[in-house]
Amino acid sequence: MRNSPPALYLVLLGLFILSVGNEIVGQSAVPRFESSVCAIPAPANERNLQCGYVVVLENRNAKNGKTIRLPIAILKSDNTNPKPDPVLRTLGGPGASSLKLIRGRRSSPWLKDRDMIIFEQRGTKFAQPALECPEIDGVRNEGAKRKLDRRSGKRKEIAAAMVCYDRLTKQGIDLGAYNSRESAADVEDVLRTLKLEKINLYGVSYSARLMLEVMRDFPDSVRSVVLESTLPLEVNYDEVGVDGIVRSLNEMFARCRADADCAVAYPDLEKEFYAVVDRLNEHPLTVSKNDPDTKASVDVLVDGDDFVTWIVDYLFSNEPAATVDAPFVTHQAFMGKYVDQFKRDGGPDLGGSFYSWGMRYSFWCSEEMPFESRKKIAAQSTKFSALRGYEVSALPDICKVWKVPPAKPIENQPVRSDIPTLILTSEFDAYTPPAWGRSTAVNLENSFLFEIAWAGHGPGFSVPCVHDMVAAFIEDPSARPGDDCIAKTGAKFKFLTAKP
Repeated sequence: MRNSPPALYLVLLGLFILSVGNEIVGQSAVPRFESSVCAIPAPANERNLQCGYVVVLENRNAKNGKTIRLPIAILKSDNTNPKPDPVLRTLGGPGASSLKLIRGRRSSPWLKDRDMIIFEQRGTKFAQPALECPEIDGVRNEGAKRKLDRRSGKRKEIAAAMVCYDRLTKQGIDLGAYNSRESAADVEDVLRTLKLEKINLYGVSYSARLMLEVMRDFPDSVRSVVLESTLPLEVNYDEVGVDGIVRSLNEMFARCRADADCAVAYPDLEKEFYAVVDRLNEHPLTVSKNDPDTKASVDVLVDGDDFVTWIVDYLFSNEPAATVDAPFVTHQAFMGKYVDQFKRDGGPDLGGSFYSWGMRYSFWCSEEMPFESRKKIAAQSTKFSALRGYEVSALPDICKVWKVPPAKPIENQPVRSDIPTLILTSEFDAYTPPAWGRSTAVNLENSFLFEIAWAGHGPGFSVPCVHDMVAAFIEDPSARPGDDCIAKTGAKFKFLTAKP
């Protein structure tokens, strides 16, 4: 025993090993927050900002320990002693990046008393990994420049999706893990890593659906919820997508008939609209767009379906690029005069998409297509004779090659909750119509529902006072916020009979 180490030495060695071991475990523990520079440049005048990554498991059921990194940006409150329950915001798509909200301090009145966490969903542009598919943008741009018909373009897009799927899979990415349930668990992990007890959620479009999932799976973490232009879980989107387009257009026609000035100026608005659609589908408009690769001007075709999409996208929007009056634009087009905004923004965008296609496909092919009827989807393109052949997306066909496991039936069932919720819908929303907000409210017993006239998809982007309503609700989720601003907003819009 003469060569055995002293007892004190063994004790000290054990403490050292334990200390190092704890440090290693602390560094590799999941979930965890890693402070870093912001994933995108912060506004020049933004000084009260914290950025970093939340590290989470890619697949919580895989047992392989593989992690992914999700950027977050925290806009700190103007109050040096903010309330303990921040607002968490993320955008929709699915597949859109959320980090552009980093520039949203001026449109976020709740920052007076609360921090705001901007959450980049898994698979989107600045997450690691990002499920980007440049192959898709490439064939879309090439198809536009070669003036391919829609059927040929779709075939090439499906082939490009297969190439992207194979590439991402070979990189070891588990595409079946990029779904709403895992993303909802990511939100919970954000709370855990930031040591928060409660949070206020704010989602729009697809991310409103995501917030419903957080409400369902982690109700104890949620103080209040704002759902704007809601996509409910139980809606089978591709089975009713064209219905939403037609409903929005019919609202425009009805509004014009009910307005004395508009009815006199455009007595045949509906006939003129569909005449434009038919004409452009027969003889597409040739417009020049800039090729971002070569910087040269390229001629592309813009058809009637593009005109339909452009009108419903910008219908009565308050965005600066879209302050055109839809009846006026329709009548001008009928007369053969197309406004500059349509020639600039209608049809293919050679700059590529702002979606991360792989994330979009993984969600759609897991949580939408397994519950949808191909027969009902096909019927949408023939249901309305004036829009025969019009489609809302090519995703049903892409899901044939984007192989991910189907979601469980619970992902197609309504969410029921008593968490205080503010639901915002818009009269002219073609993509998430007001009826979906109303059906969501039925299952949320402590909810307040508002329909905003004249606004389109995502009223918070076009109606500034919406955020004041949101701030009032977050301050006191038990009280219905005032809606005086909604009437004032509607009064700003008037049908035009002269060029804007």
